[in-house]
Amino acid sequence: MSNTVEILRKAHEAFSENRLADSASILAPTATFTDHGRNQKMNSREEFQGWLSQHLAMASNMRIEGAQYTAMGDTVVAQFRVVGNQDGNLGPFPATGKPFSFDICEVWTFNENGEAVEGHNYSDGLGLLGQLGHISLGE
Repeated sequence: MSNTVEILRKAHEAFSENRLADSASILAPTATFTDHGRNQKMNSREEFQGWLSQHLAMASNMRIEGAQYTAMGDTVVAQFRVVGNQDGNLGPFPATGKPFSFDICEVWTFNENGEAVEGHNYSDGLGLLGQLGHISLGE
């Protein structure tokens, strides 16, 4: 099996450098990816790349920092922080220009060729909306 941690690390680096096609290229053509915070499921590499582009449309300087990777057989768990400034719309919420920083956990499963066949993203969308000033979190 390929070095799946290095494959995922390079995909995250590509995302941080706005190279979305390179980031999405780790997926097998018919891989599935679930964004649990938004209840969205992507069923192809193309759909996943579209999901990535939604994030950069909201924050063109979005990047991954402090990533830690743990491999367990054909599965890799990644924990990292995403930072940026909201310079585009986030769904119905207009750009605020405010900075944000939130933690994400992803779980990826790879096949014997080193391609991701399944991915899961867990993040705190409510906390993000609070940081950007779109909702009040009672602080």
